[in-house]
Amino acid sequence: MQGPNTDMIRFINQLNAFQAKLMNWKRKVCCGNIAMFESLNNLLDSGNLALPAEIQDEIAKHLEHIHTEFKRYFPEIPREDLDLTINPFQCEVNMVPDDCQDEFLELKFYSAAKLSFGTMSIADFWPTMSACYPKVAKIALHKLLPFVTTYLCESGFSTLLTIKSKARNRLMAQDDLRCALSETKPRIEVLCPHERQLKSQ
Repeated sequence: MQGPNTDMIRFINQLNAFQAKLMNWKRKVCCGNIAMFESLNNLLDSGNLALPAEIQDEIAKHLEHIHTEFKRYFPEIPREDLDLTINPFQCEVNMVPDDCQDEFLELKFYSAAKLSFGTMSIADFWPTMSACYPKVAKIALHKLLPFVTTYLCESGFSTLLTIKSKARNRLMAQDDLRCALSETKPRIEVLCPHERQLKSQ
């Protein structure tokens, strides 16, 4: 059954799986197994070469560093906070901090909020609740924030891949990226008035 919390649960599962893969890759690299790095593995096989020990150590350190950064950026979320964020209407009051419990109970038994929750994603639901239930919404939004920012990061990488192709690999894409990712629509006629004059001629 699909629900407003499905995307967040799927993302958390994928994140946990990826972190487990990183540790598994590190273990395998330390044993001299690089099958998961297909291009490197094929290169060594084609030349009948072995992976030098110093390169093996560098790869293992790099994988460990990536794992540490993921742990830092996505710290483990306490189960009670996750329950509140994903479905406040099934969460128990003792899972909420003392100073938020009264506000939480008001939200939990507010039928209009329950109806809204059934039709909206949690990323849309919690900002709409922040005006009436600021303490509870603040907890939920704090847990949602890392997942929202990953979308922006992925969007940036996707845009960069479109702009900076193999044919344009020397392009300095900073200004182009800023323009492409901005939510403000550029006024081309003001930025490039000479282009308009050329078209009119």
